[in-house]
This record gives sequence, C-alpha cells and structure tokens, in this order.
Amino acid sequence: MSNTWMTEEQIQEKFAAIVAQSLHIDSKQVVPDVHLDDLGAESLDLIEISMEVESQFRVWLPEKSILQTAIETYGPDVIEHDGHLTQMGKTLLEARMPAEDASHFEGEVSLKDVNQYFLLVSTWIRMIDGLLSFTPAACSSCGGALEASLGFRLKCANCGAETTLRSGDEINREWVEEFKKTQPGEWGSSQTDPQPAAV
Repeated sequence: MSNTWMTEEQIQEKFAAIVAQSLHIDSKQVVPDVHLDDLGAESLDLIEISMEVESQFRVWLPEKSILQTAIETYGPDVIEHDGHLTQMGKTLLEARMPAEDASHFEGEVSLKDVNQYFLLVSTWIRMIDGLLSFTPAACSSCGGALEASLGFRLKCANCGAETTLRSGDEINREWVEEFKKTQPGEWGSSQTDPQPAAV
C-alpha cells in the first residue's frame, strides 16, 4: 500500500532534516544507504528522532520491530535460534522487505545484523511511507482538513471529529498474522500474499 501524501524523495528530504537537527550534522550526510548509528545516533537520539518523525509526519511508529513482533507471534526457536535467524525468519523478512535488500538476509544472519538493517535510513523511509498509507487524508465525516490533536489523534478543523492513528505495532502484528497464514505445514496455508506496511 502506497501513501497519498508524499513521494519517497519528499520523505527522504524531511527525514534527513529531522536527523540532521537531532544529531547536529549536515542533512546531506543522511543518505539512504547510511546507518543512523554511523551518523552518531545513540539510544536517546533515536528516541528524539522517533518523536519528531511521529510529530512531523503524523504517524504512530511501532515500539517493536517487525522481527520482535514475529518472534512473539510464532514463539521460541521458530523465527530465531541462538541469536540467529532461522529459515522461517529469513523467509518472513524477505517477504516483508524489498527484493533489492535480499542480500541482507543471505547466509548466517545474526539478530545484530537485522537490528543494524533497521537502522538504515532507507529502512526508516520505507517505514514512514508505509505508515503514511494508514494516515487519513481528510475527515471521514465531512471531508474537512485534519490537524494534529492530543496523543496519536487527528482532529477535523471543520466539524471537530477526531480520528486515532493506526498503531505501527498493530499494523505489524496484523501483517505477521497474515503472513503466517500463507505458510505451509503447521502454520496453515493460503494463496494470499501479505502486503508491506510498517517496519
């Protein structure tokens, strides 16, 4: 699902400005193939960046990665074992991520490697793009413009109706559950391919 708000280039530009302000660097350094920690981002910086992304893009970021959600859904030793992805874990991430990123999940892949992948600027851009597709463009009651309200809500400037944003964690959980239905064997089977959403 694609968002109707911004192009990938616009998301990249806006995200780069957020990161640059937080880390006090030139926004030109924030390119798709760089990791945020390589730019100097530490835990508190990532929290600040996340809050700014939510505020400026009007999205609700997931608190857990898609991998963490999958591990919780499937249970122990299905998605990861001894700190490494299992074949099921690789299959899940390959279904979720773009084909050009498949090389990240070849061979033996540690959870540390996956967490590093989630720090790529390009991964953040795709996550924001996916979440924007769940942000309404106008009030469902009257079609009026939506403005930021308290918490993760939007308020119609015309009629005052409020809409709660979809949680990234909820979207991820739904995606994992749909993916699970597509798998043969004990996980069941289906012909429906899960669609990408938030990371």
